[in-house]
Amino acid sequence: MKADRILTFFSVLIITSCVLGPCPRVHAKQDTPIEGKVDAYVKPYIEMGCFSGCILVAREGSILLKKGYGMANVELGVANGPETVFHIASVSKPFTTAAILILQERDRLSVHDPLAVYIPDYPGGDKITLHHLMTHTSGIPNVNDFPDYDAKSKFPHTTSDLVALFKDKPTIFEPGERYSYSNSNYNLLAYIIEHVSGMSYGEFLQENVFSPLNMENTAHHGHAGTLIMNRASGYVPVGVEDLENAPFINWSIKTGNGSLCSTVDDLYAFDRALYTEKLLKKAGLEQAFTEHIEGIGYGWFIGKRHGRNVIRINGRSPGFGSAFQRYVDDDVCIVVLSNNYAATATAIADGVAAIVFGEPYEIHEIVKPVSLRPQQMERFVGWYQFGDTFYVPNARYRIESRGDYLLMRLGGWSTSLVPQSDATFFIREFWATVSFVKNAEGDVSYLHWGDFKARRVDEK
Repeated sequence: MKADRILTFFSVLIITSCVLGPCPRVHAKQDTPIEGKVDAYVKPYIEMGCFSGCILVAREGSILLKKGYGMANVELGVANGPETVFHIASVSKPFTTAAILILQERDRLSVHDPLAVYIPDYPGGDKITLHHLMTHTSGIPNVNDFPDYDAKSKFPHTTSDLVALFKDKPTIFEPGERYSYSNSNYNLLAYIIEHVSGMSYGEFLQENVFSPLNMENTAHHGHAGTLIMNRASGYVPVGVEDLENAPFINWSIKTGNGSLCSTVDDLYAFDRALYTEKLLKKAGLEQAFTEHIEGIGYGWFIGKRHGRNVIRINGRSPGFGSAFQRYVDDDVCIVVLSNNYAATATAIADGVAAIVFGEPYEIHEIVKPVSLRPQQMERFVGWYQFGDTFYVPNARYRIESRGDYLLMRLGGWSTSLVPQSDATFFIREFWATVSFVKNAEGDVSYLHWGDFKARRVDEK
């Protein structure tokens, strides 16, 4: 089980839930400077060890805030700042689609081309188009979900290697039938960029996107040995309040879907270019930002936040999280880059947007971990199974006691549950809560995670 399989769903939970026990304080528009408001807003995330990174806020071409929070490297005592370089995870995807649209403008390909044009022996490749790949409607399974993905992520890969990982896997639905997020789609797009251009994925982006936009601190991290100046180390929340180094990943396995490093300034330069034809012509921009299916453009999510139109993308990879929001009618850009694996970047970006627009927003009250006796912790230990409507249908989790906290485990994946009361626990990694419920006999019979219920089961 990979944590990123449940990221999208639980990103919704951390935005909509009052997750730390007491109801959060609700704030409306104030006269204090935006920096003070943002500092107060992110303070609970920082104090719980659930955010460190950098935030940029700009409106109508003027930067309102650009500030680092927490440590870029805890062991060396190096603070985050605007110059810090972060892995941006799936915020890489709009750059991949921009490269495809640039090649289309040069008549090197068409988004309506079938995959078979570029990989003639790809099974069903005559039915899958580049459009399907860019909108996650191809039906190709997500390479991240394969049992051997973690093991393979430790080693270098070419784009041909990546395609081979899923090429012979059956599709999960007919192309164009529906949406299903799959990083495999963007591995394929990177392969096509290389095949058509005769350049590596990183070289093509450098020559055609990064250099023209003066994005001097953005690059494809395709070789693990590459030195990247000012690059943040990635961290994972563990236990009640600790952090540990994120597990090693060779970022070449994410080529096309999440392999780029960048800064808040460089992403803002990308934002500014998308209001012009410096990178893409009008037709290409329209294709990128068209809602081809509900909520989905080419590499972007299209929708509304705070009653305003927003074009956005978020990402999460080992040790890092990111959110990039463009309120195009208001000319507002918000970038949140984090070197903490807690799924908080999108929630922070949403809260910062509320501050910018003078909308109500919540500052979460911190509840320090409570101390429970060993016998109180032991009563929660067991197996719990969700239903078929859960994001991961019928998922069965093991709850284990670790003395002062619980561990929630599924296969090789686990996350810590920090006590907030005698029956409510805080999940630092997802900024959400799990609550245990007793039956009439006083025994724990099920748990709630957000709006979902998992019944306790006896099977081991």
